[in-house]
Amino acid sequence: MKKKRIISLLIILLIALSLIGCGSNGADTTAENGADDAKQEAEINYPERPVEMVIPFGEGGASDIFARKFSELMGKQMPQPVQPVNKKGSGGLVGMLYAFQQANDGYTILEITPSHVIADVLNKSEEVKLLRDFEPLARIQSDIYILGVPENSKFKSFKDLVEFGQKNEITFAGISPGGLDDMTLTALSDATGMKIKFIPYKSGSEVKAAVLGGEVDIYLDKIISAVNYIKDGKIKPVVILNDERISQIEELANVPTTVEEGYDVTIGSWRGFVIKKGAPEEVKDYFKQIMKTVYDSEEYQKFAEQNLVNIREGYLEADAFKTDLEEQYEIFDKVAKKVGLK
Repeated sequence: MKKKRIISLLIILLIALSLIGCGSNGADTTAENGADDAKQEAEINYPERPVEMVIPFGEGGASDIFARKFSELMGKQMPQPVQPVNKKGSGGLVGMLYAFQQANDGYTILEITPSHVIADVLNKSEEVKLLRDFEPLARIQSDIYILGVPENSKFKSFKDLVEFGQKNEITFAGISPGGLDDMTLTALSDATGMKIKFIPYKSGSEVKAAVLGGEVDIYLDKIISAVNYIKDGKIKPVVILNDERISQIEELANVPTTVEEGYDVTIGSWRGFVIKKGAPEEVKDYFKQIMKTVYDSEEYQKFAEQNLVNIREGYLEADAFKTDLEEQYEIFDKVAKKVGLK
């Protein structure tokens, strides 16, 4: 009888221990599931409020038009809108400083152009630097520059221009000494041996008036800005800063490229996005995915075609964009040193 009681107690004890073990495993599983659910919930809930896209230029320009359209398309892919905010001044530096002053919580992204790389090169600010303080998300657009002359110019070809410019000074109208246009022409001058003098004007409209009026010898601009003048016969294109001819536009199909002419100068404008260093990794990955989705969308590709930024491949993923920024820094640094800007 005593032996049976002991066996019964042992059985009860084993059953109790088994139940405790099951309960423990169930609690662990519940905790793990809860953690996974919380993680998924956190990912799903980002962003929980609107994201600010800083446009470091004024309203109405090419960079503003692009950023506003891209922010609209990003918002369609996200649970919260992307709000464009213009912060113009100092060639994009004011906007970059503003973005740097915001928290690195993933709710502020910054549009950048070559102007921001040049600001780094020329050390325009110790407080903020593109390559030091921001991380690339994606490059979206890549513009191509065209070099032209007024319709009544004595220059009939790029070869004529180079031969004359190697012995005589050629004038160019621009807004910002040391800006992208100036740096690009300096690089072309270095490659060809032409002597190019920068003539400053107060606005883009004054620059175009100076060119069309024959006050300066040459005209450098992006395709979208130059094409109508070319189609109207007011500007005669002599060379395209690219490695391939532009067959998509009839008026440019027979215009040679710099590479074709023997000069490896293909500098152009571009637009992309960065985020302040230290932003959460999952947020950066989220933006990279959203931006690629928007770039590949039919609506964006139609916009790119309308604005003639589909001729040269625009998209670069984050790592490739970072490499490209570093290479551009080296190019502009060399140019700046050559002309005594640093």
